[in-house]
Amino acid sequence: MIRVNLLGLPKRRKRAPVVTLQGGRSLALLIAVLVLVAIIQFIRYGRLQDDDKELSKLVLDRQTEKIRLEGVRSEYERLLKQKELLAKRTNIIEGLKAKQSGPARLLDALAGTVSDTDTLWLTNYEQTGQKVTIEGVAMSAKAVADFLTHLKESKAFSDMELKETFQDNTVKDLQKFLFTVNGQLASPPPTT
Repeated sequence: MIRVNLLGLPKRRKRAPVVTLQGGRSLALLIAVLVLVAIIQFIRYGRLQDDDKELSKLVLDRQTEKIRLEGVRSEYERLLKQKELLAKRTNIIEGLKAKQSGPARLLDALAGTVSDTDTLWLTNYEQTGQKVTIEGVAMSAKAVADFLTHLKESKAFSDMELKETFQDNTVKDLQKFLFTVNGQLASPPPTT
C-alpha cells in the first residue's frame, strides 16, 4: 500500500533516542552497589561457613561429653547399688553382733544377781523365746527374796515373779528351800 500525503505538510520523522553520559553514571552507580552487595554477601557467607564449622565442632564435643557422662552416671549408679548392698550387709552383721553379745550380757546379769545373794544356787535355767524359767536352791527364804529383788532391779529381766517356793525336808539337819521363778527377758535396746 502506498500512502499519499494530501495535505502537503511534510511528515515528521521520529528521531532515534539520544544516549548521554548521565545514564552511564546511574549504570555505574548500580554496578558499584551490586559489586558492594556481592562483596558483603561473600564475606557474610564466609563467616557463616566459619560459624557452621565451630558449631559442628561444638556439637561433636558435646556428644563426646555426653557419652563420657553416661559412663560416669552408670558407674555412679553401680557404686550406689554396691553401697546400698554393703550398708545392708553391715546392718545385718551389726544386728548379729548385738544378738551374739545378748546371751553373754544376760548370763553376766544372772551371775551378778546370784553372787549378790548369799547361800543361793541355780539348778536350772530355761528360755523359750522371751519367757524365762529359773529354778534353784537356797538356804533361807530371805535369800530367795533377795534373789528375786536383784532380778527385778537388773535391766536384763522384766516381770519376774516367784512361781513357787517350798522347804525341802529330805535333810533334817539342814534347812533348804527349792524355788521356781518365771518372767520375761527385757527387750534389748535398739542398735544404732
